[in-house]
Order: sequence, then structure tokens, then C-alpha cells
Amino acid sequence: MSLISLAVWLSVSAACAQQDSPVARPYAAINRNTINYAGPGRETTSDLAGAEIKIGILAPLQGPRQREGAALLAAAQMAVEDESATPLPNGRRLALVARDETGLWGRASSEIVRLVFDDRAVALITLTDGAAAHLAEQVGNRVGVPVITLSSDSTTTEINIPWLFRIVPNDAVQARAFAEAIYGRQSFQKVLLVTERDHDGRVGGEEFEKAARALQAPPPARLEVALPLADVSPLWKEIQAQSPEAIVLWTSAAAAAALLEGIQTSNAAIYVCGKALQEPFISVVRGQQNIWVAGSRVESTGSKTGNFSDRYRARTGRAPSPASEEVYDAVRLVAAALRQSGPNRARLRDSLAKVSDYRGASGIVSFDGAGNNQAGVALVSLR
Repeated sequence: MSLISLAVWLSVSAACAQQDSPVARPYAAINRNTINYAGPGRETTSDLAGAEIKIGILAPLQGPRQREGAALLAAAQMAVEDESATPLPNGRRLALVARDETGLWGRASSEIVRLVFDDRAVALITLTDGAAAHLAEQVGNRVGVPVITLSSDSTTTEINIPWLFRIVPNDAVQARAFAEAIYGRQSFQKVLLVTERDHDGRVGGEEFEKAARALQAPPPARLEVALPLADVSPLWKEIQAQSPEAIVLWTSAAAAAALLEGIQTSNAAIYVCGKALQEPFISVVRGQQNIWVAGSRVESTGSKTGNFSDRYRARTGRAPSPASEEVYDAVRLVAAALRQSGPNRARLRDSLAKVSDYRGASGIVSFDGAGNNQAGVALVSLR
């Protein structure tokens, strides 16, 4: 299959996956502990050649999320530099190759294909965008390339594909944590759910509504927003008119930052999904009270991180976002697995599947059979 035809196939397949379908009770469920890869590719003849072993990363390198992309690439590069102190098998060097996810879906799929075939990346890392994670997952499954994602989209690990690993709490886990705090511990009744009009906003919003139903709580009022938010004052007035006791934000960082002033005037408790914890939102929200996020239950004690937060601040001039810590861990996880597998994609997948109790900058990472991080989460105040 040619580069162009594969890219087109990915775009059409992913677009079709976005169509809404009726919610129905499944007639069967996949055993998450039996998901595995039994195909070819582990033989030494399938090893990638060259003095460098490349990790491909798909990031927003331009447009409204450019600042976020630059911050996360800085963290990824720090991980590569830290790993250079310990040589890879046969003295090979670790290298990072970044390509741009910005633009229409066809652009992102083409860049993923180039990372795999042109750059010969041994593994792919995708950031917080769920659509990009789905595209990379399709390439990984079709070609045989492990993918580590920072996307919280629960559906990426629900389709019996053994090549994708998520190091962040998925949407369902975050939603349950929010719902239990809002409706259980706080006994709030008037809840406003703010979602962005995109794939991630739709999926995350549905997970929170599902979690509310499971607790037999009143359904939240729902407000949809779409970028660009040129004039946010009508949205601020609508939020204030709702008089919510709690607000759940399932949006991008840009949307969350634009809405913040109006949300704060409501005096509601604010619960923010992981995708929004980037620039520019993370900078404007530092030091604020009554803002809650789902974080690791256990603070990292790993010696490998070498006080990552201080070093990141010294390099970039700002504190790391949770995603900066997560992408740093993703690169170092791949490097640790490469020391067992060598430059072979299938053997690398096997090594990643065995990751358990890895203590990194973002907390603990332990993958289940479907590639989900099993580490527990707790609500933490964002200060």
C-alpha cells in the first residue's frame, strides 16, 4: 500500500469511527488479560538498522496549540538527554523525531505514516489529542508499531488491539472520580458540564454523564463550546445564569483558559479533565483555589527523574504541566524497554506490555493486558 493510499485509508476509517451510534448493552466483553500479539516480527532480521534508535512523536507544532507542543517536546528532549547517560544495546543512541499533527485529519495520518516508514521510528508517542491517538493506533495495528499515548480517550483500548499503551487515567476513570466527589462527598445537585464540540469533548462528556447516572444523580446541565472563542462574554453570562455548585470542564486548554474568568465568578467548585492541563490554561490557573484534577495516588519517588520539575523550570522558565511529566515518562519507558528488546518493534511491544510499578515523574505506571495504566487516581487540588 502506498504512502498516500494508506493515509487516505486512515482518514476515511477514522472519520467513519466518529459517527454516533446508539448506546446498547454489549452481548459480549473482551477479556483484557488475553489481549496479545502472536504474529511475526520478533526475529533479528526485523530489527531496525542504524546507529540511532528513533522515537517518533506527533505534536502540535503550529497553530493555537503550538505553545503546548513546544512545552511537551522540551520534556521529551530532556528524557532523551537523560537516557544518553546509559548506552542502548550495541552502543546505539536514542533520538527523537517530531512531526506535526496540526491541520486536517489527512495531514496527521500522513505524518504518522512518515514517522513509521521514512523516519523508521521504533515506537510512536502521541499527545493529548484523541483523534491523533486513534490514527496512530490504526497504523500501529496494521504495520506493527507500539504506540504510547497521553490521550485519555477510553475507546482506544476497548477494541482488542495490543499495540497501544496509555500512561494517563482514561476518561472513564476521571469521570468516576469527579462524579464520586461531586455527587457523593460534596452532595452537589446543580452541576454544569462544559464540553468542547470535538471528539474528545463528546467522549469525555458522555463518560461523565454515564458516571452520574451510575450514582443515580440528577443529570448535569450541558454547555457546548467551539474554538475559536472570539467573544466569550455570552458564555460567561450563560454559566452564571445556571448558578452551578460545580462545573466540570471537558475541553482543550485554550477553551478552558478563555472560559476561566467567567467560570470563577460563579464561585462553583471546578473539576478539570486532563486534556485541559496544558498551556495556556496551566499558567493562568496556578495558585487558584477550588480547582480539582484527577492525579496519581502516589507521588513519584523514582530516582531516575532527578528532580524533573526543577530542571524543567530551569530550561523553560515555567513549571511543568502534568502532560510534560507524562511525555517525559513515556520516552524513558520506551528507552527502558529497548534495553530488553533491542531495536525491534514487536519485541519492544512485548517489553512494554510487561511494565509494572514504573515510578516516573508523573507517578506510577503499570499496564494491564489492554494497555491501560492501572495506577489509581485521586482528586488533587491544582495550585
